[in-house]
Amino acid sequence: MKKFVFILGLLVVAAGLVAGGWWLGFRQRVLTEAYTIPTVDKHLTEASVKALILHQLASGRSDDAWHMLQLQLDGEILMVDSLIDDADARSRDLAQKVFARIASYRAEHPPGQTGSTVQSSADVDAKIADILRRAKEEQKR
Repeated sequence: MKKFVFILGLLVVAAGLVAGGWWLGFRQRVLTEAYTIPTVDKHLTEASVKALILHQLASGRSDDAWHMLQLQLDGEILMVDSLIDDADARSRDLAQKVFARIASYRAEHPPGQTGSTVQSSADVDAKIADILRRAKEEQKR
């Protein structure tokens, strides 16, 4: 009788472990889906923009492609600048170096407004220029 109770107890424990594993696995799947959907959407959006840029380059509209890339870069500069205060020291240092390099590139080849896509505003252009100027000054120190 004692063996029967012991085996029954082991079966109940094993069933509990299987049920707990299934529940944790199902919960993990839900969390994975919560992160997967925005990631897939982001990459699909990036792929469609890159396809459009390649199409513009292939059809000889290099000014439009250049302008689209410039707008994307401006958006990324603004996004990093808005989040950098909450980042670690390594990320802040890397951002300053990247921004200083972008500032140097722009000094060599200033952004043009020749593309037929939507033009950026003067306020946005001034904010980006200020971000890049600060980064370049910081690198000189």
